[in-house]
Amino acid sequence: MSAKSGADALVIGAGCVGANVAYRLAERGAAVTVLDAASPGAGTSGASFAWTNSFNKTPRDYHELNVASMEEHAALAKELGGGGWLHQDGALAWEEGETGLARLAQAVDRLAGWGYPVERISPRQAREIEPDLHIAPAVAQVIWTPAEGYVEVAPFVATLLAEARRRGARVLPGHPVADIVIEGSRVRGVRTAGGARFAADSVVDCAGIAAGEVAALAGVALPLDRVPGRLIYTAPVATTLRRPVHAPGCHFRPDGGGRIVLAEGAHDQTWREGGEPWPPERSLAVVAAHLPALAGARVEAVRVGVRPMPRDERPMVGALPGVDGFYVVVSHSGVTLGPLWGRVAVAEILDGALDPRLAPYRPARFL
Repeated sequence: MSAKSGADALVIGAGCVGANVAYRLAERGAAVTVLDAASPGAGTSGASFAWTNSFNKTPRDYHELNVASMEEHAALAKELGGGGWLHQDGALAWEEGETGLARLAQAVDRLAGWGYPVERISPRQAREIEPDLHIAPAVAQVIWTPAEGYVEVAPFVATLLAEARRRGARVLPGHPVADIVIEGSRVRGVRTAGGARFAADSVVDCAGIAAGEVAALAGVALPLDRVPGRLIYTAPVATTLRRPVHAPGCHFRPDGGGRIVLAEGAHDQTWREGGEPWPPERSLAVVAAHLPALAGARVEAVRVGVRPMPRDERPMVGALPGVDGFYVVVSHSGVTLGPLWGRVAVAEILDGALDPRLAPYRPARFL
């Protein structure tokens, strides 16, 4: 698949992945139109924990993709004037119980062997990093990953799309795609549910949980699952927390203005298996055991995010066989991987320069 700078490129989806792709296309001089069924960042990206990491990413080639994109995040922040949305100040994790401790130890040994920045520190050292944490006396060590962090998704997406617009891109929210226009075996554009037609030499499917539906319009079935998760946002509390924390059974981080965003693993697992969800206050109490500043906190909002998950739980990035000009980018961890996907996808689309790192992750493996 190859086009040239100056060609018409249409990006479907304006979340973290689509915004990165649109920015890099516009930067290269393509005439870019971004269509989103709702509004930028309103889908999965807007309900993401947004932890930038490669902690549990296996096998190694997938791990390395995540590491590369963490580096792209830092470079992109500098490129765009500082990147106040990016907080790469490290993350903390600890476990309790034999199973959890064994799983964590295995992950740390693997990461150390792969050269990933990871340290075993004492609870005292962890509290020097994050003084507001309560770590149970039985906990002997905490894992410190200094290269990790989190992203404020809304300003990140907004900045990317603003920079794309500054380079001539059109960003059109409220334009759900209803049809892919194909002549012979080549894509020629799309039609929206409102009847508008947009011509394009290249169509890039970055539609997240709707990526399979968009590909189906081109006659291709992609095996995508939908994995739900619940995020709970508190009202402002008096805490100095600055980093993502993974404590037994839960994870939490700051969300600006004194707010905390949190999730409880047991709730989400029960929910995915068909069980009844329980009140967010119950999950809040679980987290408050590790962050006492949350005691008595009020739940301000709850968001349910549905993550797109290719059937083998690996990214799906590349041209669709048999539909020239149609490119798909869909994966879990879209916030972490978005900057890399933007750079790699655009090189492939505009230059035909296939990235060998993506060989195991092409859509063709399912077709």
